[in-house]
Formats: sequence, structure tokens, C-alpha cells
Amino acid sequence: MKDAVKNVIEGKIGYKLAAKSFSVPQTTLERKVKLARESLDKNDPMTVKFKVPLGPKEKVFTDNEEEELCKYIIDMESRLYGLTMKDLRGLVYRLAVKNNKRHPFNNKKEEAGKDWALGFLKRHPELSIRQPESTSSARAAGFNKQVVDQFFNFLGNVYDEHHLTPDRIYNCDETGISVVPKTKSKIIARKGRKQVGAIASAERGTTITVEICFSASGNFMPPMMVYPRKRMDPQLMINAAPGAWGVCSDSGWMTSELFLNWFKKFVKFSGATPEHSVLLLLDGRSTHTKNIDLINEARTHGVIILCFPPHTTHRLQVADVAYMRPLSTYYDHQIMAWLRSNPGMTVTVRQVAEIFGKAFIQVSTMSTAVNGFKKCGIWPYDPTVFSETDFAPSLMTDIQLNVSDAPASDNSSLIMESSSTEPATNNQNAPIISEAISVAATLTDAAVTPVTVETETLSRLDTAASISASTSLSTNLVTALTVLPNTMSTPEPGCSYWLDNSDLHERPRTPQQSIFGVVSPQQIMPFPATTKTSRSTRKRGKTAVITSSPYKNELEETIKKKEQAEEDKQRKKGLRELKKSEKDPATKKKRVTKKKQGAKNRSLNENSDSDIENTPCLYCKGLYLDSNEGWAACSACGKWAHCSCAGVDDEDADTVFTCEHCEQS
Repeated sequence: MKDAVKNVIEGKIGYKLAAKSFSVPQTTLERKVKLARESLDKNDPMTVKFKVPLGPKEKVFTDNEEEELCKYIIDMESRLYGLTMKDLRGLVYRLAVKNNKRHPFNNKKEEAGKDWALGFLKRHPELSIRQPESTSSARAAGFNKQVVDQFFNFLGNVYDEHHLTPDRIYNCDETGISVVPKTKSKIIARKGRKQVGAIASAERGTTITVEICFSASGNFMPPMMVYPRKRMDPQLMINAAPGAWGVCSDSGWMTSELFLNWFKKFVKFSGATPEHSVLLLLDGRSTHTKNIDLINEARTHGVIILCFPPHTTHRLQVADVAYMRPLSTYYDHQIMAWLRSNPGMTVTVRQVAEIFGKAFIQVSTMSTAVNGFKKCGIWPYDPTVFSETDFAPSLMTDIQLNVSDAPASDNSSLIMESSSTEPATNNQNAPIISEAISVAATLTDAAVTPVTVETETLSRLDTAASISASTSLSTNLVTALTVLPNTMSTPEPGCSYWLDNSDLHERPRTPQQSIFGVVSPQQIMPFPATTKTSRSTRKRGKTAVITSSPYKNELEETIKKKEQAEEDKQRKKGLRELKKSEKDPATKKKRVTKKKQGAKNRSLNENSDSDIENTPCLYCKGLYLDSNEGWAACSACGKWAHCSCAGVDDEDADTVFTCEHCEQS
């Protein structure tokens, strides 16, 4: 219609041809042209409404109000508290009622309609319905700007001191695999089916730990596999990945001794020497950070070990960010391929090495490693790789970080000693590594404490505080932040920001003006926030160069105190037993007689089942007498074996087990 009116006014075509060309009614076109010419004669801008409203219906909210609502939804999602469609519909209804808006919403259900919600998404294409990934509260609060900047500060000092290249920067991590993979790929099925299944070897499988390590240049070290066994069987590693090797532990988890053995092979693989230092990045597991033998071995061979801050590996560790997910997916593909090629058979621990080796070779590409290090900002070195949105989940807490009183410039001295083989002299002024926030401290520590924030991040803090000022909790937060100059003579560490007292008085935080007249979305559904309560603190994890002399000395002192406490405990236990032995002889005799009677009855039962209890395992030769787990008998030869050795679920009574000897024959 607008184009038709324009062409008629300009004299290009007449009414009849314009109505036919633009498919509009001729009478309506004549009326619109008349109104447009009257506006031009009065030198007024054209005010003709070419789009006729659809009856009496009008938009509930204006464009500006919908834009503010859209920004609120995005902000809530960035804080990991995203709204569902039902939440949105309920919020919109309350907004309309509180702001006295005319609306067609359902007053009985007290929510907007589905059509309005879908229309809102269409009007704002930047929004979409997504499936969220679970993130623990500890990770949400632990991954904050203060902690990440501290880590990159250590990392930058290591680069400056040792002039490392990508082939000398490694990341290692453990992952668990099983005969029943955790990740399941989507399959094609009939539309409308309620349940879609896929074949599996068992209800649940035995976990096998795999140690993965690769460099920023794409160099992958052969994996080490930890089996939950007493003795290692060479047949478990048949057709494994080239160079891979297997070890055993009681639980199948990594231990300090096993990791030390792996580290010795890593030294040979990386070619680390005191003159040719190598950086190894790893998480804060106790097998890594509390292993004094590992630290001594690393210092001897010039390996610099840098530990990630607690609860940040999901964003900082390359293996978690770029490698483990595709590895799990490829492993599931290989499991399904093996089951299709061997119908009627199940995957046991004896096939895991071969299947995992194929998946390991597929996913271990140079591009995966290089892009992973780049995404985490480790190489090329990029401390600004994370945006303000990435740190938004940590805004719900205001928890102080436990850092040392030593100046940040002293960090260089700590890094310089990282590859030294001689321990440094203890110094009270030596820099102490800053400690990160743990799970319990994040959610249960309360009482907001005054913090100072840097000027460059002032605007972000202003926004967070101003929005939260609508609740009583956030009011307390603003009050706590507004402190007198004489109460903070020196800057103290805060959660993620630094602020000068002068800026607090120059720029008071006031709530942002909302487009909504009466009530804004933040007032109806405020941003989540938590407080910090005072409680007894405990030793928490830290980000540190664990091969440095201060960390080594601190760890040795901790181990010494622990050993002393254990000796005191054993000494007190011995004194208690000595006192018990000096009690009345009659009481002692009565107790011994009862014990002997129980032993006699037990010996009668044991003699009656002696043949069963002396039955050996088909694989590890362990006796039934010494076992506490389930056993399975071969359906062909009748020989018995541990369920863990046979790869059978001890809770699944329907599983038919056939040993490898009978299958081959």
C-alpha cells in the first residue's frame, strides 16, 4: 500500500494500474492518497497509517519494555539461572498485572499464553530455547576474575622466566572409561516411540582410569590404563594403542605411586632437563599436589608443575575443554561397532584396551590439541580470553579470596626457584600462593565483607549492585560495600573486583531506571545472591607452582605434622589397650572364653565348606576364601572367576558368562 501511494503521488501510474500492480483495493488506495496529499499541502510529515491494526488487540508491552525483558532473560542465563518457558509466562503475567497493563492472559492460571511466548521469541531472534549443561555451584562461584587473573599471572611469569615453546607445554588429566560408556550417540528411530533402546554389555561396568597427556604443539603421549585388579595380566593390553601400558590398583583409581611412575615416563617422553625446562599443567588432585616424591622428581629433571585453581578446570584445563568429550563420543562409537560385529557377545575388560585404542587414535589429532590450548588462553598466551559474561555466575557470591600479604611483584622470585634442585631457606616474607574458594565455602560462608575493586571494572560492579538493590539482601550488600576511608587503610582481596573508596563516594550506586512504570522484572524475580557467614576455616586448595621451594617446604611441614599426629594417636591407643589389659582377670577370662567359643563354631562351618573356599579364580588365581565380591561360573567348562576379572555385573543374575578359553575353542 505504501509503495502504491508513493507511485500515485509521484504521478508515475494511475489509481487503476497501481491497485492492480500492488494488489490493493482501489477505493482504499484513493483514500490513502487523499490523506497523504493533505499532509503534504500542510507541510506536515506523512502520518498516514498504512498498516491497519488487527481489531481491538494491542501489544501488551512496548518495544522498549520487551527489549528490557529480553536483556533480563539473557542476564539470568549468564548467571546460570536461566528461565524456562513456564517461568517466562508467569513473569510476564505478573509484569502486566503489577504495571496495570491491559492483557489477554489467563487470570486463572496466572500466566501468559503459549502463543504470546512463541511470538516474543520470534520478535527477538537473539533468544532461543537451549538444553543447559549442569554446572555445580562451586564451579559457578570458583571461576571468578580474581582467581583466573591470579592463574594467568603465574603462567605469564613462567613463560617470561623460561621462554617456553609450544612443544614444552603439556597438560595431563585422568578420565574413567567402562564397558558401558556414559555418552550415548543419537540414533534414528520411528517417530512417536516412547522409549528407544540400545544394546549394552551390562547394567553398569567396571571403571578403568586412563591418564591422558598432550602438548600445545599436538604431541600426544601414549596413555596409561589403570585396571581395578590385584595383579596385571598382559593379555589385557592386546591390540592397545601404540606405546600404551597398563597397571593395577585396588580400586582402579590413580594413586600417588602410580602417578609417580607415570611421571618418570613423562620425563623421558618430554625430554625435560634442568637446562631444557618443561611446563606441566594439571588439576589439584591430592595425588598431584600432595606427593612430595613427585615434587622432588620434577625439580631434579627441570619440570615446572603448575596447578589449576579449584573448580576452574571446566574452563581452564585443555583436556576438559577440548578433548574428553570427543574422546567419550568416539569411544561409544567403537563400543557399538564392536557389539554389531560380535552379536550375542559382551564387552569385557579384556577388550577395553583395544576399543579405547581405536578411539584414542581417532581423537588425538594436532588440531584438537592446538585449538584446545588456544581456547583456554594458555597458548598463545591470552589472559583476556574470558569475557565478563563468563564470570557472571560468580556475581551471586561476594566471598573474599585468601591471598598473601606479599606484593604481587614477588611472584617472579617464586617462579625462578621452580626448576631449582636445592631447597630455598624458609623466609617469613616469601610469597604464599593464593588459595581459591572451595565448594563448601562458596555456599555456606556468609557475612558480606568490605571489598575494593579496580577502576576498570567499576561499571560492571555498578550494574550488578544497582540491579540487586531491590532486595533486602542486596541492600545489605550495598551498605557493606559503602565503607569509611579510615576502615580500609590498605587494599584487601575481594571476590573478582577492586574498587577505590574515593570511587565509592564519587559514584554512588543507585538502581537503574526501568522502562516499566511501576515494577521491573528484577523486582519480581531478583538476581540470585548469597551471603557469607563467619565460620571456622579449613585448609583449602590453591593455584600454585608446586615445584617451587615455598610450596615444597610448606608441604614437607604439613606431612611432618601429620606423621607426628599419627604417632601421638598410636601412642594413646597403646596406652588405652595397656589399661584395658590391667583390668580384673575374671572379666578378661570371661571375654576370652566367649571369643574362643565363637571361633570354635566358625571353624566347624569352615571345615564343612573347605572345598568351596579353596576354589581359585580362573584368571587371577585368587581363592574364594579371600574374596568379598561376586563370582561367576563359565557356562561351558564350569570353572569359576571373580566378576571383576570376568567383566560380569555381579548384580545381574541373567548374564551368561563364557570364558575366553572356551570361546576360542
